[in-house]
Amino acid sequence: MDKLCLERISNRLALGDSAGLLFCRAREFLSRFWLSTCLGLFAGVPGLAHTTGISYGEIQIGTQEVEVRLQVNVRELQFVAELDANHDRQLAADELESELKRFAPELLKHYRIGTDREEGKGTLQKVSFRAPSGEVECRLSYSFQEPLREVWVRAALHRLTDSGHWHLAQVRYDGQEEQCTFNLENPEVRIDLWRGWSSHWNLGGKFLSLAGRDLVANPEIAGFLLGLGMVRGATDGAFVLPLLFLLSQAVAFGIGSRLGPVFPPGFSGAAMALSVMYVASENLLLKEITQRGWLAVLFGSIFGIAFSELVQKAGLPTKGTLTALVGYQLGILLGIAGVAGLTLLFVEAFKRLPRPRQGIVVTSLAFMALGLVQFARRIL
Repeated sequence: MDKLCLERISNRLALGDSAGLLFCRAREFLSRFWLSTCLGLFAGVPGLAHTTGISYGEIQIGTQEVEVRLQVNVRELQFVAELDANHDRQLAADELESELKRFAPELLKHYRIGTDREEGKGTLQKVSFRAPSGEVECRLSYSFQEPLREVWVRAALHRLTDSGHWHLAQVRYDGQEEQCTFNLENPEVRIDLWRGWSSHWNLGGKFLSLAGRDLVANPEIAGFLLGLGMVRGATDGAFVLPLLFLLSQAVAFGIGSRLGPVFPPGFSGAAMALSVMYVASENLLLKEITQRGWLAVLFGSIFGIAFSELVQKAGLPTKGTLTALVGYQLGILLGIAGVAGLTLLFVEAFKRLPRPRQGIVVTSLAFMALGLVQFARRIL
């Protein structure tokens, strides 16, 4: 019995040793498997990592032409395989320079330069390739029929490379330099060329025209001044109210342009509409109007703040800001002067009516309707 028991014990020990050996080998296999997997993952990170491509450009702006020196890595171009004419999987300098010219229309389609009046006619002048670094340099030329005053550049090279591509350009003109950045979110840059007094003149005229468009789009100022001047008090001269309105508007415009938004969004537009309704209601309800100077100053300040918000929304240039503001304010001045003259004609016309009061009532009702429509448009 003792011998049999010893044999059973030895057999169990042998089985235990075999199971333990199998367990050790399985654990060793799993360890090696996970180690190799982790090493493979870490080794694959550099291959999977994507580096955003960057190209560089030098843009020289002349009087009627623009020269561009563009540098890009040829390996990033989507049509790089098509540049290998002999299909030997190697790009020689002469091979790339000749083949890349076939893609000149595609390149010029995504690298455009123009003005508000015309787009420059682009041509590919020269191509040079540095094989060790893979950099290709393209010389582009754009010609214009009129002298250049402002230029826009649209560089959509991300469509020829990848969506994360960045293009860094240095712009030079008349001894001045600017840095521009282009990518998927910002493919276009506008450049205002500052070239002496002609630039002041053109910029001032541009913002003067902008003021005229804003006056047409906001007829409340005409309705307010006409309603304000139709019934003048004894102490209000023919030009006192327009002058007070203009001065208060100019001061508020300067403060608003300097400090930025003063009122909450939408307040200025609603207040302009309410000013027309208020002055029209005074003309309808009050039998005697003795003094309106304070009204001209109050609402003139509100109009000034409103116009400062409009000009800032339109975008002030980084250079010539004062010229732009003066041109815009000059446009407002001319508009107020025109409305003041029109008011005098209204007053003289009302004096000749058999019943002047009825003419004032009808006109005031029309102005009140205008203010109500504009107020509803502002708040809705």
